[in-house]
Amino acid sequence: MSLWANRRTRSSASSKTTPTFMPPYDTASKGGAFEDKAAQWIASHCLLDGISGLLLAVSGGADSVALAAVLHRLVAAGRLNVRLVVGHVNHTLRGDASNGDEAFVRAMAERLSLPCVCRRVDVRGSAQKQKLSIETAARSLRLDALAALANESNCQAVATGHQTDDQAETVVHRLMRGTALSGLCGIRPMTVLNGRRFVRPLLTVRRAEIEAYLRDCGWVWRDDATNRSYAFTRNRIRHRLLPALHKQSPDVAARLRRLAECGHWARLRVESTADLVKPVDRSEHTLSYSRSEFIRQSPWVQVELIGRAICALGGGLRDVTSRHYRELMAKAARADSAKITWPGRLAVSVEADRLTFSAPIERLSVFPSEPVAVSIGTVADFGPYTIRINYVDIKGKDFFDYLANKPPCTEWLDAERIEGPLVARQIRPGDRFWPLGLGHEKKVARFLQDSQILKPQRQSVFVLADTKKIIYLAPLRLDERAKVSKRTKKILKINIFYRDKDA
Repeated sequence: MSLWANRRTRSSASSKTTPTFMPPYDTASKGGAFEDKAAQWIASHCLLDGISGLLLAVSGGADSVALAAVLHRLVAAGRLNVRLVVGHVNHTLRGDASNGDEAFVRAMAERLSLPCVCRRVDVRGSAQKQKLSIETAARSLRLDALAALANESNCQAVATGHQTDDQAETVVHRLMRGTALSGLCGIRPMTVLNGRRFVRPLLTVRRAEIEAYLRDCGWVWRDDATNRSYAFTRNRIRHRLLPALHKQSPDVAARLRRLAECGHWARLRVESTADLVKPVDRSEHTLSYSRSEFIRQSPWVQVELIGRAICALGGGLRDVTSRHYRELMAKAARADSAKITWPGRLAVSVEADRLTFSAPIERLSVFPSEPVAVSIGTVADFGPYTIRINYVDIKGKDFFDYLANKPPCTEWLDAERIEGPLVARQIRPGDRFWPLGLGHEKKVARFLQDSQILKPQRQSVFVLADTKKIIYLAPLRLDERAKVSKRTKKILKINIFYRDKDA
């Protein structure tokens, strides 16, 4: 099967169209501006830093074909130093057309002399079994499959073909259903899902630019008829709502992309401000803020602090609505004495100068059986938790002053004492670590027993480890061998939260 068409053939290959011409791949200086734009986006967002292997998620559609074309050319030109692997997920939703997509992608990879890995998933069966929409089931299975293919191919990241129009659709979709600031951020240039980094090298370009680039370079692509079906909400937004908005504002997609970028920067500002507000009391099952300090914060920061308290106590945000936030914020502002029960049996009490969150002792969590890679500088999902790890350079700063101002819900390790990549995993029989301040090693099971951690509570404890040792028995105790000291020059900052559904 040929994948390229000469100027006399049409650019879009339907499920019944087989292109028959294949011009030399290296013709061209064509598309140079487009490739420059992608290269600048990749560099400015550090998308491939520390990545030696990259899985290209190629469906056969225009966006993913452009993704493969651009990155292959950038690697061939020496502008990127990364090993490329083509990956394809066959959703088996369209019979012969789905199989045609897979064959198209395999042929494309062969033409580019790139390895190709494919996986088939039963979307309809999964949707029916789990009572999910086809869209939701397809997305979940696709992400799982791509993460698995990346793992099998020794790729540290997955690249997807999301572009500016996808960003606009996502922001509009979230606005329609109702979203917080984190949801307004839309599709992020880089995220970690299922323990794997996902990057979006084309997020800065429009769909029209992509198709023009492909036509310019003589590429063809596959059309998926389901992308035109109004049965799916995203398609109705794409084909009806956004075109109507475009008539009023031709630059609406780019403006929505900029709105998402503003949301991202605003989110970072809210997080940094919330870092300065410390709990006045913290135990294993309770967390309290000063009411007077809480009400001095902006509403956005108050929402962030409430969310952090819930997550720190092992709660989830999925069932906590804007009504819950508004009710608590109003009571705190009026100093109304009250005790409220929230979803997940979380209790919240407002007193004279205390805002206290309390979790039930028997709260349980479930973690995946397989370890999940945690990349520094990104976030990773592990069971119901999100783990965020970043470097903090403190060279030239007063260590003890810095230590005294450690934000809540944060742990610090000495980055130079960490050996190799990190993973989050379940506790294993025979696990040992050196509890901070104890002076010697101890079995994890014995530590939990001696610390009087009840068996139900142990279900919410997991291990963060490097290649040689446990560095953090989360969220209970750090390992002595990785602790910070006055000789520490670079800190490894760890935050562990329950996931926000819009993150």
